[in-house]
Formats: sequence, structure tokens, C-alpha cells
Amino acid sequence: MYLTLVDLLLATSIIQSLGLAAFLLLPETFRLTSNRLLAASVLAFAASLSEVFLYSTGLAIQHPNLAYLGSLIGLLQASLLYLYAQSLMYRDFRLLPRHALHTLLFWVVSAIFLMEYYLQSGEVKLQILQSRDHPSVLTSPLLAAVIHLVFLGYLWATIRALGRFGTTLRRLFSNLENKQLAWLRTLLIGYACVWTLSLFYCLSAHVFKSSASALWVSTIGAITGFLFINYLIINALRQPAIFSGLSAEEALLAQGEEDRNSSDRGVDAALLRRLEIHMAEAKPYLDANLTVEQLARQLGMPTRELSRTINQGLEKNFFEFVCDFRIAEARRQLKTTEAGTTILQVMYDSGFNSKSVFNTAFKKATGMTPSAYRARS
Repeated sequence: MYLTLVDLLLATSIIQSLGLAAFLLLPETFRLTSNRLLAASVLAFAASLSEVFLYSTGLAIQHPNLAYLGSLIGLLQASLLYLYAQSLMYRDFRLLPRHALHTLLFWVVSAIFLMEYYLQSGEVKLQILQSRDHPSVLTSPLLAAVIHLVFLGYLWATIRALGRFGTTLRRLFSNLENKQLAWLRTLLIGYACVWTLSLFYCLSAHVFKSSASALWVSTIGAITGFLFINYLIINALRQPAIFSGLSAEEALLAQGEEDRNSSDRGVDAALLRRLEIHMAEAKPYLDANLTVEQLARQLGMPTRELSRTINQGLEKNFFEFVCDFRIAEARRQLKTTEAGTTILQVMYDSGFNSKSVFNTAFKKATGMTPSAYRARS
């Protein structure tokens, strides 16, 4: 069998997916719920690529019983990615029987294919496959649209949840290093764009059918699959185990703060003054890992009250509030420290532990880089 460059790219992505899944299922990694969910997501992704591979190589015609299996298993991708994101965001996340509801699309569509394809004779199966000009394009445009919309709905819900998670982190922590899931959000936004294009293509394929466009589908599928799995491998394996997600108490705190922000309660000016004095005298912001809970403990006040005071009284989240003090400290040190003191040392001495965060925050506050600021001073 002759394999084209597209076929080889598809095969490479499938092998990479299976390799990543195998790694995640090793005894030392399998214990984490997030790893099990990621392994299942990757296997579902490999199955969907296998469908395109079978079509591109003509193996689907030779083995009609294998046709559509990859597409059906691939229907689990979006819901598994949603649960995977939940397991990364929340430390206490556990798989429960109710989560089986997220497999509903798979079971419904599988039942339809069982009746309309798999229970048919071999001759009928071949007729269906030979009349199909595009991989994974279903007979019913309505069913195809429903599948795409459900898939996109899951991706949108996951992207939205990750956005809220990023906001929550800024309310609770002054150090976001190794906590953010921006890489996963970026991946899902890109994937959602691909599925949006797939929706329009899938609907138009019932009107305009051409072998050239079918080749483009296989090519785009191969390129998308290769980029997706490699981006996932690079970032998922780098996801730190140090931060295992928000605890139940932290999640409740963030939810409570959202509820309080919707109210019109005033802010105690005395609390704001007390907070400002403590920050100026004790300089707790020099602790790179300072959290809103730790600061509230230092002040002897409820964490929710402190968080509300910062958010409503200063119109900043906790991360921005602490960052302002750190930038002010860095500016002072850049003006007063000896010339031999490196900017990196100033960064650490000011409470930062991320060069990218420091440079971005400093330039936003002063309009120039730390080195330019020192030279000007």
C-alpha cells in the first residue's frame, strides 16, 4: 500500500497520541485523575484521526466494519477535555456516576449508526462507503450539525470555565507562576476554530462534492492533528504537580467573592487604611508566594472581607494589588542599589519570581523596561 505524505503525517500523529496515552497510564502517573482523563481524551483523538487515515488510504473500503468507529469514539473528545480541565482546576475533583451523562452524545449517535450501518449487510455497507466522498461526513446533515454544535458547546464551556479560573487565581494569589492554564485555553480556542470550519464544510459537503475538497479535508486533518497532539504533549507534560488546583475552600472563597461583588455593600475606610499601613510597614509583598489568605491572617480579619475590600475598595484584584507594591519596590531599588546589582536580583528582592511577569508589569506601570528605567534614573 502506497502512503502519501498526508498518510504519514496522520500515522505519526496517531502513534504520538498512543505513546502519550501509554505514558499517562503508567502506574506512577495513572493515580492522578487528570492523567487518566487526559489519556482517555488522547485516545479519543487518536481514534478520530484513525477515521481520516482509513479513508485516506482506502482501508475503510477493505475493512467496512472498521469504518466510522474512529468518528464515534472521537465524539468523546470534547466532554473528556471538559472533565480534564475540571480536574486541573479543582483539587478535590473526583469522577462520579453523574459524569457518565457526558457520554450521552456517543451513545445516541452509536445507536443511530448501529441501526443504519453496522446491522446492514456487507454489500450495503460498501455502497454507503463508496457513495461517501468525504471522511466522517454523515448521511444526515441535521445529525452532522447537531454533533458539531454539541462538540462546540463543550469546547466553549471549557474555554469559559478556564477564563473564570484565571480570574479566580488573580483574586487569591500574588504568584501565578505554574498555576495558570492559559496553554489549555489557547489549545481549545484553536480546536474550536477548526471544528467551526468543519461544521461549515460538513454542511456544504452535502451540496458540493469533489475529490479535490476531500483531499483537502485529509490534509487539514493531518496538519491539525499533528499540531494538536504536539502542542498537547509539550504543555500537558510540563503542567506542574506543585499546584494541584484550587481547594474546596479556595473555590468557595472565590464564589463568595463573586456573590459579594454583585451587592452594593460599602467598604470600610478604616480597613483600607489599616491594610495600607500593614503593606507599607510589614512589606508582606516581598514574599513571592503571598496569598490573600495569608495576608488576611496577618491582619487578623476574615479572608472574604479582605478580598472584598481590595476588589471593591481599590477596584483591583489581589494579584494587581500586590503587584503594584512590588513594582514600587523595584523602582526604588533600581534607583538606590549599587550598579553591580543585577536587575534579576532586584526582581527577586521585590517579591517577583517570574521574569516575564516582572517585565510585563514593570513596562505597564512605567512605560519602559527595567534596564531602561535604571539607565534613566
